[in-house]
Amino acid sequence: MPYGTTTTSMRNSQTSVGGSRNGITTALVKTKKVRYGATSDKIFSISEAISASETTEIIPSAVEVTNTGVVPVMVIAGYEDWTADGTSANDVEYLHTMVLPGDTFSAPVRAVITSGSLGSAILDGTAITNEAPNSNMYADISTVSSGFDNTTDPVTIASADGDFWRVGDMIRANAEVAQITAISGANLTVNRAMLGTSAASHGDGETLRLQFSNDYHDISKYSVCQTNANGTFKASNFFGKGRSASGTAGIVPGSVNIKFYNPGYQSLGLSGVTSSTNSGLTASGTYKLDLTVDGGTLFQDLTFTVDSSNTNFGGTNGIIQKIQDALNTQYYTAGNLFETAVTVGIVDGDIRFTSGQRKSGSAMSLADTGDSDSLLDASAKGRIPAITAIAKAVPARLPDDVTYDPITYTAKPSGVFCYDDGRGNLAGSCSGTINYETGAINLTGCPSNAEFVFSCLENTAFSGKINTSDTGRKNCLIDLYATTSSQKAEGRIEIKTS
Repeated sequence: MPYGTTTTSMRNSQTSVGGSRNGITTALVKTKKVRYGATSDKIFSISEAISASETTEIIPSAVEVTNTGVVPVMVIAGYEDWTADGTSANDVEYLHTMVLPGDTFSAPVRAVITSGSLGSAILDGTAITNEAPNSNMYADISTVSSGFDNTTDPVTIASADGDFWRVGDMIRANAEVAQITAISGANLTVNRAMLGTSAASHGDGETLRLQFSNDYHDISKYSVCQTNANGTFKASNFFGKGRSASGTAGIVPGSVNIKFYNPGYQSLGLSGVTSSTNSGLTASGTYKLDLTVDGGTLFQDLTFTVDSSNTNFGGTNGIIQKIQDALNTQYYTAGNLFETAVTVGIVDGDIRFTSGQRKSGSAMSLADTGDSDSLLDASAKGRIPAITAIAKAVPARLPDDVTYDPITYTAKPSGVFCYDDGRGNLAGSCSGTINYETGAINLTGCPSNAEFVFSCLENTAFSGKINTSDTGRKNCLIDLYATTSSQKAEGRIEIKTS
């Protein structure tokens, strides 16, 4: 059946905008009559721009066509044809569906039709798995063509490859970071001296980079990509991924995963310890401990005094609280433990000292002070073992991706990940948002001072924004046609978008 571009007169249709049906907010509800004929009626089309056409709508999140009549209706949905090599053929193909009276056809909005030898293979583009952000906190993208040889703010510069960039990007030339506020072809308008940097002159041919340090702070705050003490992280792009000079671009919805390092720790090598376990240390006695955290400089003589009446490990003024109080004091005191968190507690019946930073270099090392009142000494003190008998330190590690069922040994996700829901929301081990076109990410509720690795799919049919018009990137419902298979009866449909 051929497809014309004419539409049925409004005499045969009724349209309403807005409202709520069955608890679902609807953007448009339209009823329409359809008849059998040589051509099908175009009942709906999608555009990225506002249109006065009765059939053209801004991209919705869902489209439903319900047969409200008494005879079957043929609904014909147009999607872009994608070839075996994962590129758009710039040719719309059509899916024909018979919708019986009372039934509803839900047209997928983000969808394509594959052709050639692709078959059922996934259009997954490039897969990135458990990759750490570049330690430089930027990715080389392009070069300056002209216009950056001054300190004007704002300024419009020419880039060698304009398609790489997006409004909002933090870009870097030498030591200066600027933010893109507008793009016209290869010309980028930028605000200068962002993230604590200074405006400087950059010559033609200078490398332009995507910056992805934690945008909640100046770029000098951290030496690697990490969350801050509040457990937040923000970057204007997804660590340089999802960018290309032409064709597909962006991050695939539902493909984002992030997992954080577990901190390094060291235990005393005890067993069966509970809060009520007596430490064996001397009441009112003073003890010292040497420790090195995260490979930093040795902190000497961390000192605490045992309570006069409570010599247990736990409880008010117990040994653990006394040591923790001493560690907390040093967190706010200038020195080798300043703003370096350490926690001490009972874990699996042992006393464990744990770094408060979940970075790749997170580590804990306990040592003998060499003094007579050292907590860790050549011989045991109460329940505290000799220095030679304490457990070996465990460095920071990434948690496993999967766990295994104890009966079937079936692998399943370990639950340590932050993941996206395909709608730009992040949940799981933290929360936040992700922009699939730009890669801009905002994380909250993360572990404090933590490094991470990420996984995603990039640069394929479903990546980036929902696109109806860009050659090489069309990846959604284009239009809908309808007719009826009955030559003598009239079909009726209701179109609903949300």
